[in-house]
Amino acid sequence: MKRTPFDTFKFILRKVLLTVLAAAVLFPLFYMFSSSLFSSGDFNNVSILPSKAVWENYARVFGHRYFFTYIFNSVGTSVLAAIIRTAVVVLAAFALTHLRFCGRKAVLMALVLTLFVPQEAVLYQNYRTTAALGLLDTWAGIICTSLFSAAQMLLMMGAFHAVGTESYDSARIDGASDMRYITSVLVPLTTPVVMTVALQTLITVFNNYLWPLLVTDRPRSRTIQIGITMLGFAESGRTGAQMAALVLISAPFLLILAFSKKGIERALVRR
Repeated sequence: MKRTPFDTFKFILRKVLLTVLAAAVLFPLFYMFSSSLFSSGDFNNVSILPSKAVWENYARVFGHRYFFTYIFNSVGTSVLAAIIRTAVVVLAAFALTHLRFCGRKAVLMALVLTLFVPQEAVLYQNYRTTAALGLLDTWAGIICTSLFSAAQMLLMMGAFHAVGTESYDSARIDGASDMRYITSVLVPLTTPVVMTVALQTLITVFNNYLWPLLVTDRPRSRTIQIGITMLGFAESGRTGAQMAALVLISAPFLLILAFSKKGIERALVRR
């Protein structure tokens, strides 16, 4: 089919818009990496490139006493919370879409109402409960308020409704248990949504600042979002080292996002 001048114009316009959007997304990442190589004097100049690459900024970050401890705590708590919340959300969505029991609508309504309660309103009570259980300065205390999300449950319920209950009835006739059906049929059919829930949780818990600040006191229990302000680079005028720490924190999640995107696309293609 012959391309008209209007089709050519739309093609060029689309490429230009995509290029502009890509530049808008990539420029902050580029500047973050570039500024991580700045010397102290480079921050006073109007430039996006260092006058001389100062790789010692990364050496200062790696040499900090608690940097790897902060990273380990953040990655450990976020991965653990993502696994537990995804499992809880999947099981809750399955129960509310496939099972019939007394009070099901009341339970669903109660869970949905939690969406209207701001986290700040229950922050004090959550802290008192966590302290009473002896969970301060522990991973359990950091993730205990992140193990369920009503919004993600509704998202998962929508995916399960799209699958329908016919496959569940067939599985039950074949003698499959509920867990066998969930792991072998339901989750594989809704892999993109499951991966989205896990990824959202991973990023949310990793970026959480206020709650870990309240429930941790010792440096060995801190997460990187709190620890980044306690490394002391900004106070000592080593802004380049602080930017290097931000690069090291961001790099793993950029890789996770890249691989997750490919995984979700492959899952959609299989469907």
